[in-house]
Amino acid sequence: MTQLVAMIKSTPPSSAAGLLTAMPADRLPLVVGALPPADVLRLLPALRPDTRAAVLAVLSIDQLAAMLRILPGDQAVSLLTELPAGRLPAVAGAVPDGLVPALLATLPPERRDGLLAAMDPRQARAALATGYQRDVFEALVRANAEVSVPPGTPDGIVLVQNLGWRIVVAARYGDDGSVAVRDAEDAAYRMRASGALSVTNGEPAAEVLRYCRDAQRAGRPLETAVWADARHDGQLKRTLVGLFH
Repeated sequence: MTQLVAMIKSTPPSSAAGLLTAMPADRLPLVVGALPPADVLRLLPALRPDTRAAVLAVLSIDQLAAMLRILPGDQAVSLLTELPAGRLPAVAGAVPDGLVPALLATLPPERRDGLLAAMDPRQARAALATGYQRDVFEALVRANAEVSVPPGTPDGIVLVQNLGWRIVVAARYGDDGSVAVRDAEDAAYRMRASGALSVTNGEPAAEVLRYCRDAQRAGRPLETAVWADARHDGQLKRTLVGLFH
């Protein structure tokens, strides 16, 4: 087998792909397991779809982890989506944190849920929070306002500007508004903004709503909005427009 592996490593991809395609199924895991990650990446584009799927199914977690470190982010996500359905949860621990939000956004719901269930809870929550903040940013852009992330701003904090008004928005996943309202107000104070908006994926707590009403009566423009997906775009835009007046 050592000679065969050496031959595959030294052969052009198209010829090496032919060797793997003609290989008995019981030998493929042994040969693939002996290939350095860089060589696997060199061969994958030349493989037939069925052979490519078979190779991806037998890669070790260490090989996959090394391949993900080599590939650019979008290509790494594409590779992960090609893994067999039952394989992706098994390699969850090898997926770099920076890739997880993009991967979750790409997967169909059933595969997404399976991956989240297999991940470390802290990693899963962080990925969901990052993805949520990105989605809220995009929803704000769809509201036809100027949206920016000032330098040094904490994650999930953006500045929305329109007609001279400056509104700070804090997007927080899994929050009842307590953290989002505090973060929005703090950032609005630092940026000397006109108002602050808390955005969460669930309903804000009663005391949060009461706090916002008290702030408005005291002359501090402060609002909350629920945004879970694009169905809430209209509600988010209306709340934002209310702060611009």
